[in-house]
Amino acid sequence: MLNPKENREIWMRAAEKHRELLEGRAAEAIEKHRKGYAKLRIVDGEGNPIAGKNVRVTQDTHDFKYGANIFMLDEFELPSDNATYRKNFKKYFNLATVPFYWDGLEPEQGKPRYDKNSPKVYRRPAPELCVEYCEENGIDAKLHCLVYDKFTPDWLPKGDMAKMEAYYEERFRQISERFSGRLMEVEVVNELLCAYGWTTQSKISEKRDIVEWAFALARKYFPEDVLVFNEGNPIINASVADYRDPYFMMLENALLKGVEIDRIGLQHHDFCGALAQNDAEYENSVKKGSTMFDPCALFKGLDVFAELGLPLELTEVTVPTFGDSAEDEKLQADLLEVLYTVCFGHPSVDAVVYWNVPDGYAYALADRIWDENKCRGGLWHHDLTPKKSGERLWELFNKKWHTELELTTDENGYVEFRGFYGDYTAEIDGAYAAFGIHKHEDNVTEIEV
Repeated sequence: MLNPKENREIWMRAAEKHRELLEGRAAEAIEKHRKGYAKLRIVDGEGNPIAGKNVRVTQDTHDFKYGANIFMLDEFELPSDNATYRKNFKKYFNLATVPFYWDGLEPEQGKPRYDKNSPKVYRRPAPELCVEYCEENGIDAKLHCLVYDKFTPDWLPKGDMAKMEAYYEERFRQISERFSGRLMEVEVVNELLCAYGWTTQSKISEKRDIVEWAFALARKYFPEDVLVFNEGNPIINASVADYRDPYFMMLENALLKGVEIDRIGLQHHDFCGALAQNDAEYENSVKKGSTMFDPCALFKGLDVFAELGLPLELTEVTVPTFGDSAEDEKLQADLLEVLYTVCFGHPSVDAVVYWNVPDGYAYALADRIWDENKCRGGLWHHDLTPKKSGERLWELFNKKWHTELELTTDENGYVEFRGFYGDYTAEIDGAYAAFGIHKHEDNVTEIEV
């Protein structure tokens, strides 16, 4: 395999070539679009302003969502590993992708696994288990996904269009009864442009109006939920193809027809080596993937989709690691920082979801022809300790893009500052008060001490 030095030269060359974008466009946009002004007025019990009072403000949460899939919740053999996963997930993420793959959710007809005490299916924890964990820990949950005509159970009448439509509608109905209103968003369709390569799809994949049909059905059963269209790895292609990117054209066509899409999902996996069967194939995949973290290409691709006027979300992200050395881990962390800086620095992006969190627990075919574990794309080691990439991600949102200030009230009892959007705590003389800085809100708070 390529050694770490060669990997770094290949992969970082594109990123460094446009470093000024990270230090220029991204930094300017972060300051402009990720922060807002806040004004606190400190008063006594009679409403009189208190001058010269020390106020410490600390950011507690981010409005920007940075998450991961939660497919390994309570999936480990050792209770201690399950406890570690539960503890660390809430430390590193504020959003979780919950699996609703049909084959794992209802492997036996008429016996769906919604309940948290349902029989185990590997990497498919029961939705109620995941959503309850999120609700208990202040994490947003998202549904992945309603129409993914790949991971479907064998008992379905896949050759009968009318029956498949009826079964899909019943699936929507059941899920909405339990989870509508409890989720940040609902992914309605997933990877339509990949369907030609599947061997398990049903007649649903042949529908000419599949987008219109799926979103109309979703709006019927999820009337108040945020509905997402998700597709595989379109960003770099859009940076080259511009408005002739297939996903862009599919989205634009749907929107022109009045389809109610609320958010555009963009996967960004670099499954480097997942198909490699030898060192030569692995080296070739390394060289081909280096443009995935070129800031110029990333910004351009995001700009193309932003033209549609909807919020953008990187729904699935994988950054590979090429080996087990400290230098390999640092390279993964550096590439991750490039990607997240571009996303946080693009005003249309409001969420980034990493995919496989611990190494060694990713999706793989039984014959290992496709094996995402070869990519070493996790943020944690196999033993659940953080890799440098996991530590870097935590530092970005808890140190670099984080507001914590010591202030003193003026003669009118006010302190003013500019901070990242989120929820905050103000500490005054050992007492604490909650407030927030949120986009499009009047961020003025009066605190009585």
